[in-house]
Amino acid sequence: MARKLFISVLGTGLYEKGVYTQGDFRSSETRFIQQATLELIGCKETWTEEDRICLLLTDKAKESNWEVSSRKHPHTKEEIAYEGLSTLLQKMDLRSHIIPVSICDGKNEDEMWKIFQTTFEQIQDGDELYFDLTHSFRYLPMLILVLGNYAKFLKNIRIAHISYGNYEARNEEGSPIVDLLPLTVLQDWTFAAADFLHNGRSEQLTQLTQQVFKPILRDTRGQDQQARALRDFSDALNNITNNLQMCRGLNITEEKGICRLKESINQLSEDIIAPLVPVVKRIERSFTKFISDANILNGLHAAQWCYDNHMYQQSITILQETIVTYICNNNELSKTDKDARALVNAAFYIVEEKLQQEEEKWKLPNYGENYEAIDKVRELIKDPDVEKLSRSFKTATDVRNDFNHAGFRPNPMSADRLTQKIDESIKEVHNIISDNYVHQPL
Repeated sequence: MARKLFISVLGTGLYEKGVYTQGDFRSSETRFIQQATLELIGCKETWTEEDRICLLLTDKAKESNWEVSSRKHPHTKEEIAYEGLSTLLQKMDLRSHIIPVSICDGKNEDEMWKIFQTTFEQIQDGDELYFDLTHSFRYLPMLILVLGNYAKFLKNIRIAHISYGNYEARNEEGSPIVDLLPLTVLQDWTFAAADFLHNGRSEQLTQLTQQVFKPILRDTRGQDQQARALRDFSDALNNITNNLQMCRGLNITEEKGICRLKESINQLSEDIIAPLVPVVKRIERSFTKFISDANILNGLHAAQWCYDNHMYQQSITILQETIVTYICNNNELSKTDKDARALVNAAFYIVEEKLQQEEEKWKLPNYGENYEAIDKVRELIKDPDVEKLSRSFKTATDVRNDFNHAGFRPNPMSADRLTQKIDESIKEVHNIISDNYVHQPL
């Protein structure tokens, strides 16, 4: 089980007693938000000896609010009874260890990084973090948010709680504890969406959506419409990206995955994830060029999508096979028959090498009966599209082979040359094929 770690900065002010609230929760009367927050997160009831309570203290905070029994009132100058936070935490009889950590004042950039490093050193791999930002001076709230993401990457932590005690907004009920965790959740979504849009990876998005919809569907026995829409969005996006990453050509050109993705996005409302809707819409826009009905152009859009997302090997594989599928469709050949596809490959080779009149040099697959293979290739080499696409097909084949053999071949291409060739080939093939369809720009 993950270790729980509470981190809070102790301020220097003379704090008045009050009650802090969040929903049905009401804290004990206290001067210190740290005590109220520890009560809110159930530290006394559920935390163990393995867990830690970390208080960040400047010298002035330690002198003013940590180990003190009285303080001088700033206005009356009278000495008043004033228990410091250290004493109050001891009285809570917590099982978790309380760790006071000295930090500098943070007056300049050097001290800022010292605070960052000192705080980071308190975190262990896999920790579950609880932050209170109430008395985080100057830039420290931003530093804590950055620290959280930094620790997620380097120490695989999870942020379970971030809050702020708003004493200034107090009323007869008490002072509200504001839940700031949605900000870091939105940040996670934004990073995950950026990863998807730049690299085509949907794993983080899938994980985040599951964290939202699974508990809701469990509690409502699958009846919550928005949670179901979010689940459908996650499933559709995962399905599409898996097909692209794994080069599932049939699914890319024929399946209704894009339609399902758009339908699930249209069903999402602001009730469940208000700030996330624009993020989801941005993801949807990355698929706008795909055609809802089965269409060979989806193969080209898939090749372009993979190229844009740096999935270069998938891009050239999909492009080459899309060219073959296009010729199969136009010549009444089964696009799933490997021998039929081999015929198309042979026809491209014959045209590109100008062997149309030298049939003795043709190398053909075992297709059909008797002379069916040679008769079909004779037809294919007369197809104007085979002539137009032969050079592009040869380029795509060369690039794909260079990838598949990891460059262990004569005169391998450089990485830059490979990506350039892929980009040029996609555009060239699109210009040839799209003439037979309603124009769809890449």
